[in-house]
Amino acid sequence: MRHAFTLIELLVVIAVIAVLIGILLPALGQARATARGAVCLSQVRSLAIAQRLYADDHKGAFVDAGLAHGGIADLPNSWPVLLAEYNEGGVAIRSPVDRSPFWSVEEGGRFEGMSFAEALRRVRAGETSGLGELARWTSYGLNNYTTRSVAPSPDATFDDDRLVERPYATVQWLMMTFGETDASSDFARTDHVHAEDWGSAPGGLVPARASLESQINAHGGNSGDWSAKATYGYLDGHAAIEKFETVYESFEKNRFDPRVAQ
Repeated sequence: MRHAFTLIELLVVIAVIAVLIGILLPALGQARATARGAVCLSQVRSLAIAQRLYADDHKGAFVDAGLAHGGIADLPNSWPVLLAEYNEGGVAIRSPVDRSPFWSVEEGGRFEGMSFAEALRRVRAGETSGLGELARWTSYGLNNYTTRSVAPSPDATFDDDRLVERPYATVQWLMMTFGETDASSDFARTDHVHAEDWGSAPGGLVPARASLESQINAHGGNSGDWSAKATYGYLDGHAAIEKFETVYESFEKNRFDPRVAQ
C-alpha cells in the first residue's frame, strides 16, 4: 500500500533542497567568475604574444594607439588591425566581463555610434569626413608610455623593446574603463590610458583616479580600492589578474613607467 508524503516530510525535503541551493549557488557563481577570468587572461596573453611577434618583424617596435577619445584617429594603423595577422583567430578585443554601455547597438550595446568594423570599412573606402562618433571598440588598451602618439613626453617614450630595461615588470596592456559614470565615459571609447596623470591624485584617491581610465575592478573589488583586481599584460608576453596596488604604488614606483618599473 502506497503512502503519500506527510506535510512534515515535504517540508524537510524542501528545507534540504534550499540548503543545497544555498551551498551550490555561491560555488557556481565563483566558477563562472573563474571561467570569465580565464578567458580574459587568454585574450590579453594573445595580445601580448601578437605584439611580441609584431615586434620581431618590425625591429622591436610596439604597436601604437590609434584612437582619440571617442573619435577616429588612424584606424588602418591601429593595433587591432596591425596585430590581427599575428593571431590565427584574429585579435579578441571584448572581455567576457565587459558590461560597457558604449558598445554599438549592432554589437549588443546601447551606443548609436559606428562599430570599429564599420568605421574601418568607411576609412578604407576613402570616406574621411563626416564619420561621426565611434562606439567602443575594445575592452583593452595600451599603457601610453609604450606608445608614440600619446606618450607622456619625448623623454618618457618607450615604443621599442630595446628601450625597456625590465619588460617582465612593465605593463603594456590593461582593461579600459567601462564608462559607467560621466567622468569615465570619454576613456570608454579610446584604446589607451594616460598613466602619468594618476599620481597627481592624493595618495588615497589614486585608485579612484585611475579607474576613470582603466576598469581596475573588472575582476573584483571596488573601483576606488587599492585591492581592486583586473587583467594586465606585460611586455615580456605574460599576463596576470592582479590587484591595483601590485601594479601601481605611487608616481615613483609603478609598472607603467618603464623607468621605475620593477
